[in-house]
This record gives sequence, structure tokens and C-alpha cells, in this order.
Amino acid sequence: MNKTAIKRGFHWNPITQSLGIHVNGVQVADYSTIVGRIYYVNNILGSSSSDGLSWGTAFDQVETAVAASETYRQLGGVPGGAAVTTNDFVRNTIIVQGTGTAYTAVTSIPNYVDIIGLGADPRGNGTGIAQIDGAGVADCISISSAGCRGLFMANMQLDQSSAGGVIGLDAAKLFRSRLEGCAFTNQGTSGIRIVLGGGVYINDCACTNDTFAQITGLTLGNGATVNGCKITNSEFFGDTQGVSFTAVAGKQTVFRDCMAIGGTKGFVDSTSSDVGAQPWYVRCYGFGTNNTTINQTGFVLSSNFTKRSIGCLDNANGTVRNYPTTTD
Repeated sequence: MNKTAIKRGFHWNPITQSLGIHVNGVQVADYSTIVGRIYYVNNILGSSSSDGLSWGTAFDQVETAVAASETYRQLGGVPGGAAVTTNDFVRNTIIVQGTGTAYTAVTSIPNYVDIIGLGADPRGNGTGIAQIDGAGVADCISISSAGCRGLFMANMQLDQSSAGGVIGLDAAKLFRSRLEGCAFTNQGTSGIRIVLGGGVYINDCACTNDTFAQITGLTLGNGATVNGCKITNSEFFGDTQGVSFTAVAGKQTVFRDCMAIGGTKGFVDSTSSDVGAQPWYVRCYGFGTNNTTINQTGFVLSSNFTKRSIGCLDNANGTVRNYPTTTD
């Protein structure tokens, strides 16, 4: 649509699915038939000065799209509208094209946004993956203490091309969000870290390292609570430990069909001694090399391990047992 030629009247924009009102060549109002917008990102053909509303006018970086998405969301889905404070219902989608070049790190993630990678499976290490690279100096995606609510991220790879003490997805606060089919690779500190969280669903994800050291696959808590989370069908690898759950509480958080593989320990859980405030483990596999003693290697649960683990396998440096059990 040639917007520069529009002088006055009503004009339909097929890209944004909106009806604009123009006066003397200036759009003074915009009425959309859909609440959220779709933003497109391509770091080969896109530009930071584009509007990101089509592949022909794609943004160049995920960070650029995130900023545009949040601006639009805070206006209630109406350009020029009033800032939203309650009853927020605008949800935008960012589609990231996989190319042969990684995208740069994202310094913040807003509320209520979908980030979807369009490319090869993110568990690989070749071209065509929708990949964000912190280059060993930055977390791939950071979420500040202001927090993020309602994130959905799928088919993305968060990778480091150089060694560094960094994290793939580092969330100081994350609520009511979902990670599906994503890979967090070669992060020096941890693939994923959620300090304070609730209602987070992680499914079919992998925290791995095939090039650089990664101390921990998944880190939850670090002194805060991580309640009501569901973690399924995922693998967490770390040079020291696969999963570190050091939250004050993990009430009604469930691991199901997951693997934690650590150079020393698999699942490490030091949550509260109150079984009602602790996470649960169903059909999980833990491996480590610390020793061959039950509940000291593959699974290291500080308390109530016989009560809150169901049908698991503990591989303690080659000694494999059904877990829970109290028999060495």
C-alpha cells in the first residue's frame, strides 16, 4: 500500500488488518480488526527502520521487534491510544526467520508476547536455525526484576559462540509462561535460570553443551520461590549438575519424563523440608559421578525423597537403582 499517496478518507491496510482515517495525508486514527500484531524478523533482509509488519518490511533483530511489540501492547493495541494499566489483553507475535547468521542478544522481554522460530530444529548446530547468540559476553535473553508474564517461546536456539560465564534465558522473574521445543546451548553458567517464578511450563526443551563448559543445565530458585511449574520431556546437561533447584519452595512444581545429567550430580534439590512446598519427580532419570550411594549422585533431594519421587531411575556413577529406594 502506498501510504505516501493517501491524502484523506478511509483506507484499509491488508497487512495490519486495520482501517485508517487520513486527513491531509496524515493518519489520525487506526481501527484494527485484530488486537495483536504479527512482527517479522530477518537479519539478512530486514532493517531496524522498517515497521516489521510483513516479510517485505521485516525487522533486522529480535530486540527491535520486541521494542515495537511492547510499545504497541502498552497502547492497548491502538496506535496513539492510552496506556494500558489493567485488563491487558493485547498479545503480539514475533516470527524469527532462521538464517545462516545468529541474532544478537535480547536485553528485555515484555509481557504477553509469542516468539516463534521459523527454521531448522534448534537442537542442531548448523545454519537455518532461528538462533540468538550472546557471543560469550551477554545472556542470550535477559528478563529483569520487573518480570515477564505470558511469554510463549518455541523453536528457538539460545547459544554462545564463545565461552563465558553467561546464561541462555536468565529470568529474574517469570510467570505464566511457556517454553516449547527450544535449545539452550553452550552457556557457561546455566542454560536456563529462573530466580522467581510461577506457572511456567517447559516442554521438549534441552540445555546442552557441545563446545563450551556449562556448569548447570537448569537453575531454579536461587533463594526465591518457583511454584506451580510443569517441566516435561526435557533434558538438562551440566558439567557439574543437570538441575539445581535451590528455591525456598517449589510448591506443586512437577518434573515428568525429564533427564538431568551432571558431571558430578543430576537433580540437586534443596527446597524446604515441608513436603507440601517441594517439587515432585515422576519417571525422571538422574546421572552423576559423585559416588555410588543412593540420593547422593543421580538424585540429591535434601528431604522427603521417598515421598515425592515416583518411578524414577538413579544412576550413581554406573550403579543404577529404581528411585526412590532406601537400599544401597
